[in-house]
Amino acid sequence: MRNNFQSLLLVILILTSLLITREAKIKTPIAQQPASFAESVEASSLTSGESASADAKEILPENFPRLNHGSGANLLGNLTITVPQDFLPKNSVPLSQSPTTGEQSSVNYQPSPAVNFKSKIALVSDLDDNTDFIGYNINQRWPLASITKLMTAVLAIEEIGKEKETVVSENAIAAEGDSGKLKAGELRKVEDLIKIMILTSSNDAAAALAEFYAFGLPDFVELMNKKAADLGMSQTVFFDPTGLSPINQSTANDIRKLMKYIALNHPEILDYSREKVFGNLQNINIFAGQSDFLGGKTGYLEEAGENLVSLFSANNRRIIIVVLGSENRFEQTRELFNNYLIQYRNER
Repeated sequence: MRNNFQSLLLVILILTSLLITREAKIKTPIAQQPASFAESVEASSLTSGESASADAKEILPENFPRLNHGSGANLLGNLTITVPQDFLPKNSVPLSQSPTTGEQSSVNYQPSPAVNFKSKIALVSDLDDNTDFIGYNINQRWPLASITKLMTAVLAIEEIGKEKETVVSENAIAAEGDSGKLKAGELRKVEDLIKIMILTSSNDAAAALAEFYAFGLPDFVELMNKKAADLGMSQTVFFDPTGLSPINQSTANDIRKLMKYIALNHPEILDYSREKVFGNLQNINIFAGQSDFLGGKTGYLEEAGENLVSLFSANNRRIIIVVLGSENRFEQTRELFNNYLIQYRNER
C-alpha cells in the first residue's frame, strides 16, 4: 500500500513539473530580442517586407529589425539603427554610438560662402596631409550606398587574390540590379569582377566576390567591419558587400581614411575607376578619363541620395572630395573642386 502511494505521488510530481514547464513556455515571448541588442529601432521604421539585404538572414539573427525601403523619410530623421553587439569588431564604435542618419557633427564646420551646398555632407581635403579646405558635417554618419564596394574591392584583393577565377552563381545574379551584364555559370577572374563592380557599380559582381570568399558571405562582411576598425574608421559599419542596405554607414572623415589606404596599398582600384570602358561596359562616373581624375566611386540609394568620392590631382596635390546626400553629386563635386582652386590661388 505504501509503495502504491509513493508511486502515485511520483506520478503527480512529474505531471505537475510538465504543467509548470508548459506554462513557462507559453509566457515566454516568441520573438524575444537577444541580449546582444542595445536598443530597438523605432516602430515606424519597421516593415514586414523584404529585409535590407537578400542575405540579411545569413548575417544577422532572424528577428533583426527590418528597415523600410519606402520613401526613406524615417532614415533622414534621427533614426538609430540597431546593430548586434557581436556583429561589430571588439575595437569598433560602441553600440551607444551606432550609426544614425541625421546625427550632427561633433565639430562645427562652417560652409564656404562661395559654395552652394546641395549635399548633406561635403569634404575637400589634401589626401596626404589631411589639410581640410572645405568641411561640412564631415563626422555625420550617412548611408554609404555603393561606396561600400571600395571596401569589398580591398578585401577581394587581400583575402581572395586578383588572379583567381570563380563561377558566377545564380545567387549572385539574383542581387538587385543587372549592371555588369554577368551571367550565371560563367567563369570570371576576380580582377575582372572588381573592375566590373567599380566601373558599373554591379551588385552582382560584389555579391559574387563575397560569395567566393572561402568562409562565406557572413564572414566576409564581418571581415569588412574588422578592416574598417583596423583602419581607424570608428564611425563605420558594414551590413553587406554591395551597399544596398542603408545600414552600411560611414562619415566623410572615415571615407578619407579608406581612400588613403587604397591609394597607398591598392592603387589599382583607383586605376580601374579611371577607365572609361571595360570590354563593352561603360564607366558610370563622368569624371573617368579626365587627366586630373585619379579615381573614385559613385553611390546611390533612395535613403541616401547621391554619393560620390573622388580623388583629383591639382597643384601637385592629391585632393579628395566627398559628397554624401547630394542632389547632383557630379555638379557639386565640380563646384567644390573649383572653389578649392580659387581658395588655393588666394592663399598664394
